[in-house]
Amino acid sequence: MTDTYGTFDPADRPGRKAATPEAKPTLQAEDGTELPSFDERYTEAFEGLAFLGSLTESFSWLGHEFTIRTLGVDEQLAVAQVTARYKDGGEQLAYVAAVVAMAIVTVDGEELPTPIGEDQQLAEWAHRRFAYVKANWYQPTINQVFQRYLELEDTVAQVVEAMGKAFAPAA
Repeated sequence: MTDTYGTFDPADRPGRKAATPEAKPTLQAEDGTELPSFDERYTEAFEGLAFLGSLTESFSWLGHEFTIRTLGVDEQLAVAQVTARYKDGGEQLAYVAAVVAMAIVTVDGEELPTPIGEDQQLAEWAHRRFAYVKANWYQPTINQVFQRYLELEDTVAQVVEAMGKAFAPAA
């Protein structure tokens, strides 16, 4: 599994699983490379906006298989909550580790430890994942996953830009 893109259902929240339909890549970047597509449900009225920006990527690094995904605003705010206690020192390191913790879908087919229970709160989930990453992973792994996350976010920006051009009114 290397450099493959997919979609995720933004309704898939901590402790819940959602089906992930395959997207059909039809857009091209400025350099002509094929871009992934968001879940086809993005075309639905109103609720479709929840799918614009949701993307996953799977990649191999040093013999391990990672799947990461883009973060929603609530998850980005959870990162801010988790890292707030580090504002007087280590904030950047905490931020990178927290983003990685939130972006990980699976590592070698396994999810990161999460609180038990169906009604877990996002903040509790974020704290548990962050605690696991900061206590168990070293900087090279965190840096690699964070770099791939930034690249995934850049891919999302390219897809949105290409969609804007594809759906622009004819001149």
